[in-house]
Amino acid sequence: MMDNRFEINEVAEGIRLCTYNTDRFKTGRLSFNIAVPLLKDASRNAILPYILNRSCEEYKTYRELNKKLAGLYGATLTPSVTKNGEAHILRLSMTMIDNKFAFDNEDIILACAELLFGLVFCPNADENGFDEAEVTREKRLMVERIQGEMNDKRVYALRRLERIMCENEAFSSNVYGTEEGINALTPESIYEAYRNVLETGHILVNAVGNVDAGKIAELLKKYIAESGVVRKAPATLRTEVVPTADELKRATEELPVNQGKLVMGFRTGVAADTVEEEYPKLKIMTDIFGGGTYSRLFMNVREKMSLCYYCSARFYRQKGIIVVQSGIEDENAETAEKEILSQLESIKNGEVGKEDIRASLLSMKDMLRSACDTPEDIDSWSASQITESRFEAPEEIEKRLMSVTESDVVEAAKRVTLDTVYLLKGTEEK
Repeated sequence: MMDNRFEINEVAEGIRLCTYNTDRFKTGRLSFNIAVPLLKDASRNAILPYILNRSCEEYKTYRELNKKLAGLYGATLTPSVTKNGEAHILRLSMTMIDNKFAFDNEDIILACAELLFGLVFCPNADENGFDEAEVTREKRLMVERIQGEMNDKRVYALRRLERIMCENEAFSSNVYGTEEGINALTPESIYEAYRNVLETGHILVNAVGNVDAGKIAELLKKYIAESGVVRKAPATLRTEVVPTADELKRATEELPVNQGKLVMGFRTGVAADTVEEEYPKLKIMTDIFGGGTYSRLFMNVREKMSLCYYCSARFYRQKGIIVVQSGIEDENAETAEKEILSQLESIKNGEVGKEDIRASLLSMKDMLRSACDTPEDIDSWSASQITESRFEAPEEIEKRLMSVTESDVVEAAKRVTLDTVYLLKGTEEK
């Protein structure tokens, strides 16, 4: 059975503290997460975690900050940005030793929380904005991150599919922004964005380990009050969900790669207000279609027909779309596409048995019951629900999935329509 120790504390409107008290681990985990609407050019928000990760009012240089981290038994800081539907998630996370290993009964997790809150609420900035030298450095690194996506052709092909399929939707935006947008940033414009996200963003603080929820909540309230940030009504986080594909879009691109990439995007036939209700059916259907080694795509397209090096399907819960990714030889592209669609058609035609459901449900149980295996897993689980109105523990999701039947899977599959096909072909220059 899963060990549900999640405790949710609504600190203020739009500010949630999620703690998971346990002594199972050697390390603790903290994260500060802010969700804001994903902009067409996300540059000015995307750079914020990386700027805040460098220094703060008390530790004005990266060297001073690292000295402080060393004094906290070698705690580490990691900035990141992701998207959850059409919400942009800005994140600073910390890993540290658990309290039971600190000297003199020191509350090391609380000390790390104080540093984390200081980085967020007391930045190294003045009336002219953030430090210009640090802004210049982080702008260069952000451009390198955007350009670096080109080096991972699997990621590149997925991003191209998203941009083509969701061309007029915020979901098409790159979480790092654009090169032009990054280059146009100034210390003042970044600071303006910083104030805006703290005033209007949905904030989630996660704490895992031997934590005192009450002390962390009081510390968080103290920093909010002393920061001078005037909280406004949290921005509305709304994801546009397009139920069906009106027309099939195709795009082909050639690059000097050895392995081609075929990526297919599907609409799932659900509207924004029914995505959560239909989630269990679509999750299991997608898993049977292209999840584990028992899935139709793995057993048939990859193994039996040897058309792909890899072939899998993923359901994007908040966006209501399914994406199939595959690595292929260029000459197999047309056959692979037809066979992927044929496997989906077989599910639509009712070729789903109890064994399919059983294999998928066993896989889902394993996945959900490992969601609390490490402090990082627990943190990730909680962070993934930052846009949800109600927090759900893994066992609650499991209970919803276990009710899915064969007819539910067939019904869900019948509503799925192909929207976009993107093919990345290799040139003769290998």
